[in-house]
Amino acid sequence: MISTSNRRNHHSAAGALRAWFTQPYDYRWMADFQNSRPAGRIIRWVLACLTLNFGVLAVVSLFSEDTTRSPLAIAWKSALIVMVVAVSAAWIIRPFPGRLGVVAFAVFADLGTASTLWINPLTDALLTCTLFAVIGTFCTFCLSPRWLLAHLVFAVTCTLVGAAATYSRGEVDIASLIFRTNVVLLTIAAVPLVSHLLITILTDDARRSLLDPLTGLANRRGLDAAIDGVWPRGREKDQCSAAVMIDIDRFKSVNDLYGHEEGDAVILRVAQRLRAHLGEYGVVARTGGEEYLAVVSTSRLHIDALVHGVRRALRDPEDPIAVTVSVGAAIVHAGSPVWDQNIDVVTRATRMADSMMYEAKAAGGNRIATTQL
Repeated sequence: MISTSNRRNHHSAAGALRAWFTQPYDYRWMADFQNSRPAGRIIRWVLACLTLNFGVLAVVSLFSEDTTRSPLAIAWKSALIVMVVAVSAAWIIRPFPGRLGVVAFAVFADLGTASTLWINPLTDALLTCTLFAVIGTFCTFCLSPRWLLAHLVFAVTCTLVGAAATYSRGEVDIASLIFRTNVVLLTIAAVPLVSHLLITILTDDARRSLLDPLTGLANRRGLDAAIDGVWPRGREKDQCSAAVMIDIDRFKSVNDLYGHEEGDAVILRVAQRLRAHLGEYGVVARTGGEEYLAVVSTSRLHIDALVHGVRRALRDPEDPIAVTVSVGAAIVHAGSPVWDQNIDVVTRATRMADSMMYEAKAAGGNRIATTQL
């Protein structure tokens, strides 16, 4: 008989697996993370080298005595080599791709590897299947659990078919075949699956440490981590950056009149609208109870409209609790001399935006004050 605690553990484990499998995967976050970190370029170079190595293996296999030398097989391997070189170049030249790009790469790698199983010597079938482990590593880090599972099913199926074909030749005893197949399956399936589970847990914990739990916006730590990917874009030609401080006016009266639950709903609503209005151009963070800070980069012609559009973006006559905000912004144009001064431009702009916000609040609130550095 199963005890209550065991049943509870069973259900929680099943729930955790279900949550892991069904959770949405943030491909945009992965691409932004890779493209905003210096290590991201190293990762793209590694992926390019691994991809190119697949092509090298295809070339080497053409010189094997047992390989299929039909015109169709040679033409297909030649086409694979050309595609591999093109994909390798794309990893180096282009930024880390989003959902479509990473899924297309995994599918290409799986199908390309599977196709070589029927062209390469049959004695190398199980050895060739170990290449699925390399693809599985990519899927572990860059794809959703559902796509990882699809890859694993495909890889395991190819391995079992390859093992059956090897056995049909009668050149290996059943015990040796079972041993080899099991080793390959552990490498290509068990390791990526367990790794993805562990990485998902660690990544979720790491991301939660960078996010405000109520709004899902970045917290101060998350803002610091994301600024390096946003702020430098303002130095490009005809671009500029801005620190924008937003504070809800007289928020204490909202809590006093409606309660903290309704106050939290207001904070969340403002956060969602700020993200919709500013998120495309940078990062939005909740830095205090009713205070938000956005760091954005956009064109010189657009920056004023973006900043002055904040109040309009937050206004909705249908809101059950109407609030206003005071906004302060410090704008740094590409040609500003502060870029070349030995100072922390982000910190200076943030402090100036904070000062501008207090000026707007002192003037009665529900207004915007800006300055240029």
